[in-house]
This record gives sequence, C-alpha cells and structure tokens, in this order.
Amino acid sequence: MKKAEQPQVNMPINIIRKLQTNMSVNIIGTIILVLFIFGAVVSTIGYIGFTISFKSEYSQTTFHMADTAATLVNGDKLEDYLRSGEDNDYRRTKRLLDAYCNKMEVSLVYVIVVDRSDYGRFVSVFNAVDNEVDNTNYKEWELGHQRDTTNDEYRRKYRAVYEQKVPYETVYRTNPTDGQHPHITTLAPVKNTEGEVVAILCLQRPMSELSRGRMPYVISIVISTLVFSALAAIVAARLLKKRIVDPIVIVSEETNRFARENTEGEKIGNISKYAEISNLIRSIDTMEEDMLRYIDNLTAVTAERERISAEMSIAKTIQENTIPNVFPAFPEREDFDIYASMTPAKEVGGDLYNFFLIDEDHLAVTIADVSGKSVPAALFMMVTNILISEAARVVPSPAAALTFVNQRLCRNNSAGMFATIWFGVIELSTGTLTMANAGHNDPIICRQNGEVEVLKTRHGLLAGAFEDISYKNTQIQLQKGDKLFLYTDGLSEAINTDEIMFGDDGVINAVREHREENPEALVRGVEKSFNAFVGDVPRFDDLTIVCFELKESGSTDTVVLDAVVGNLDAATAFADKILSEHGVSAKTIMKVDLAIEEVFVNIASYAYGETTGKVELSASVSGGEAVIVFRDNGIPFNPLDSSDPDVTLTAEERGIGGLGIYLVKKNMDEVRYEYRNNRNVLTLKKRID
Repeated sequence: MKKAEQPQVNMPINIIRKLQTNMSVNIIGTIILVLFIFGAVVSTIGYIGFTISFKSEYSQTTFHMADTAATLVNGDKLEDYLRSGEDNDYRRTKRLLDAYCNKMEVSLVYVIVVDRSDYGRFVSVFNAVDNEVDNTNYKEWELGHQRDTTNDEYRRKYRAVYEQKVPYETVYRTNPTDGQHPHITTLAPVKNTEGEVVAILCLQRPMSELSRGRMPYVISIVISTLVFSALAAIVAARLLKKRIVDPIVIVSEETNRFARENTEGEKIGNISKYAEISNLIRSIDTMEEDMLRYIDNLTAVTAERERISAEMSIAKTIQENTIPNVFPAFPEREDFDIYASMTPAKEVGGDLYNFFLIDEDHLAVTIADVSGKSVPAALFMMVTNILISEAARVVPSPAAALTFVNQRLCRNNSAGMFATIWFGVIELSTGTLTMANAGHNDPIICRQNGEVEVLKTRHGLLAGAFEDISYKNTQIQLQKGDKLFLYTDGLSEAINTDEIMFGDDGVINAVREHREENPEALVRGVEKSFNAFVGDVPRFDDLTIVCFELKESGSTDTVVLDAVVGNLDAATAFADKILSEHGVSAKTIMKVDLAIEEVFVNIASYAYGETTGKVELSASVSGGEAVIVFRDNGIPFNPLDSSDPDVTLTAEERGIGGLGIYLVKKNMDEVRYEYRNNRNVLTLKKRID
C-alpha cells in the first residue's frame, strides 16, 4: 500500500544499458589500475634490490682490484719519493700502476698521503689515468701535487682507513655534479712493513654496467604487466557483466525507485548465484519495510530531541543568571578585585560560586560542588545558592550559615544529594577573613611577598548528608595585595591521556606561576595550564575557580617606558612622585633613585641587544616599605649571580663591572630576582625612614 500517490517513473532501457556499461568500465578499469600499480611496485622493489645487490658485488670486486694494486706500492719508500723526487724505483712502480689501470679498465688509480691532523688535505704520490675507459677528461697529478679534501664524507672515510677501523671504504657517485659519469671509488690502505697505514690507494671504476644491467630487467617487468593486464581485462569484462554488474544494476534500480517513492514495491527475488549478492537483495527487500517504520519513528524522536535541547538551553541560561557573571563585578570599588569562571561538564552543571556585599565593609564569597551532574545537580545547586545567599544576611557567621543551609538541605532530600561548600566573609577594611568549610577543597593564599600556601582548615561533613551537624569558624588575616584562590575538584582531579591526575600540586604550581597577575589573568593562566595538561581528554566534572584580591587603593602605580638611557629621568620622576605622595624622606628617595639609575641603565644597555624593548616599572608603598619592581622581556639575566667586587682593591686592580649592582644591594634592604612568564623581574625594597 503506497503512503502517497506519486507518478510512476520507468527508467528507459538505454539508460539501464549505459549504467551497465559504466559499471563494467569502472570495475575493469580499477582492476587494470591495480595491476599497473602492482607492476610499478614490483619494478621499483626489483630496481632497488638489483641496484643494492649490484653495488655490493661491484664494491667487493673493486676492493679486490684496489687491494691488488696496493701491493704494487712500497709503503716504506713513500716519504723518500716525496722528499727526493722520482728515481728508478718510483718510475718502475708508476709504470706498473699505469699498466694496471689500462689492463683492469678503470678510470683512475692514485696513491695519496693524507694530512692526519684533520684529514683536510693530501699529497699525490702516484696517479694513473685512463680516460678512454669511460670517455672522461681527468688529468694526471704530478708527484707532490697538493689538494684539499673534497668534502666531509672523504674526511670520515680517510680517517677510518688510516685508523684501520675498516678494511676499506667505498664512495658512490651515481649522479656526479662535476660533469663526469657515474663511478665508484674504493679506498684501500697502503701499509709499511710494520703494518701501519701510511697512504691510501684510490681506484675509480665506471658504473656503466649498472645501467646496462638494470634496463632489460625493467623492460621485461613493464611488458609482462601490460600483457597480463590486457588478458585480465578481457576475462574480467565477461565475468563481471554477467555475474555481478547485471544483478547490481537491478538492485540499483529498486533502491532508486524506493528513494523516489518511499513506498513498498515488488520483491526482487534471487537473481544471482553469488551468496553475497543474494544476501544484498534480501536485505534491500527488508530495508524497505524497516525504513518506512524508521521514518515514522525518526520524526517523533527528532521533535522530542529538539524540545529537550530547547529546554536545556533555557535551563543553562537560568543557571548562569543565578550567579554573578559580569566582570568587573564591582567597578566602583578600588579596595578589592574578584573574578570567577565556571565550565560545566554537560549543558548544565552542579558547581556553584557566588559573592555579594553584605554591607559596604563585608564581602561574602562562596564556592560549592554538588554531587552528580546535569539537571538534578543544577536544581540542587540553585537551591543551595538561594539558601546560602539568604543565610549570609540573617545569621551572624559563616559557620552558622552553613549549619542553617545543611539543615534545610537535609529536609525533603529523598534523592540523597549533597554538596561540598566553602563559605567566607571578608572584612574589607581590615582584611579579616572568617570562613567555614563543609568538606570542600582548601583555598590557596598568594601573599603579597610572593609566597604561595595552602590554607589548611578544619573540615566539617558534607552539607545535605546529616541534619544534626554544626560547623566551626576559622579566621585569618589578609594583607593588602594578598590573593585568595578557590576551586572545585574538577580542577585537581582531572586526568590527562596518561591517566595522571593534575592534583593539588598541579594546582599550586599553576597558581604560583601566575601569582603576580590580577585575579582575572590568574584564573585564565591556571585554566591555560590545566588545558595544556589534560589535552583532549573529555571532561567528566564541572570546573569552577574564584580569585579574590585585597587591594590598597592608590598605593601602587605602573609606567611602561622604552628601554633607552634617555628615559632614565622619566623613570626616576615617576618613582619620586609615588614615594613623595606617601611621605617618604628625601634621603630615602635619593637612595632609591641611585638604585633605579643603575638598574634602568643596565636594562637599556644590555637587555635587548641591538633592538629597543620595553621596561615596566612599578612603585608602591606598603607595610613601611617602598617597593620598586622592574619587568622586561629581554634576555634572561640574573644580576645577583655575579659575585660582589673587592672594594678594598684599587680601580685598576678591581677591573670593570660589578660595582653597580653592588651599590644597589648596599642601598636597598632587599633585592630579589625572578624569571617568570618569559620576563625578568627585579624587586627592590627599602624601609621608610
């Protein structure tokens, strides 16, 4: 029964024949192509194998020829030949080598004494040439002719022969660049009566036999491949058309009909003797029935999936709107900065962060991780967030707030879900942090002096697990410039492709690497380190990070200058302004200016070489200290590595250099160098009078 009335379309007989022809041509063409590729591969392998075997045999034969020629040379008299010139013995040996060169049909036979200091130069003793062997144009070297070694390959082979590491060496020149024909040169040792190598006999032999031997082999392979391909094509054409192509065309017609009509047609039946094609035909018949049912089901499933996707998108938007996600969150406040990031493992997640001002001097900060994932965890998270936000405004402390939240979560919690929660309240004017912990990760503190530590506190049980639980407060003091780093276990418990966990140490190291950055840059830096560690491993847990910094408004300023000596006055004027505004004495400012001069000039002169870079200069006053920080992207250099000069010596005895940084260390109370994030960071500290 048809699902819809459609006009019948009959395929013309000429189109069917064309399909049959095209299919036959394609299949037969593929077979021929495979045969040609096979023939090419066999020819290449045979060509390479033939060449390797020929070279090996040719090398052995040439060595025996060179070794025989070496016996004609008296190794004990080589130095006499070079020192006194030709004599009867030299001429006799020369005639023998000339005759051997002509008789053995080789291009060159020559004996050289190599400079053994670096094997980069040699002196000719004997030289026999036969240009008629390979139509070459070599010229004989005279006795004592000196010449530089051609290349490093010859140097290595000369050394190996002289040091008797090998019985002989061979150099192949199958594609010479000097206009000569392909040849092989064998290097055989010439020894004295004590067995020492005193010279090298080189025998050069043409390789024309290689080309003559390879060509018949390649031609026979090509002809065999062509003949076999033609025969295979004729036989395959007849068999393929009758037993494969015709049945497949019928199947193709039926599938085209079904694609046009989406209706059930007549059964094809068994039209081929091959089991595979018969199975395909039965599958086509069954496919029509199954496909019609599948289309009906797919329509319903697709509509349901689209509805769920739309609802999940709305849920994600609602979840994002329940937490602060616009930064800077408090643009009007200069006494603190805060930044957060949350990445769910699925469309919606069970992590939570929040922060809000209870009053103008108290900031509430919380981070939580709900058990489970997706929609159930997101709903539980939203309830937890509402309870914490309300409790923080009506109960006196974080511990009391968590106790209240736990009691409310335990009621009507038939799903048995729970959450780890860290909740703290910061008194912004004093830096006093009061906090309570319901089984959550310990926070990390980045101190203003660069120290990074884990804030170990007493943990209470998970919120939502047991109703009769009370939590304890812990109180610490934050200083101006300190940062508080909070995170969920989606950061520390993630694994990489080697199934190694990022771990608490990985978190601490990532925080330490970016501790000088502001909260947003610190969070982004830790995420970058985390992503580099886990790579392409799928994320199975939500990831949430919060970073808070207690700032001292107006106490720190920064200027960026070109690293040129001419900007020294601008650097000192900038620092003088900051220090003067905080009542630093003229005497202390003068010492700071001297230190700035030494450091700034050193960076301008040496940090960037011939180019001009930048110097970032920060000045601040905090805790009874003036702090000056230099940052530059020049070459890594620690000025504190150099030893202090001996000031008891005269200027001539002491030499140049080292006095400037010595004066900086003497004038400052603390000088510290670090290389962080591809930058030199030099910190100077001076107590205020």
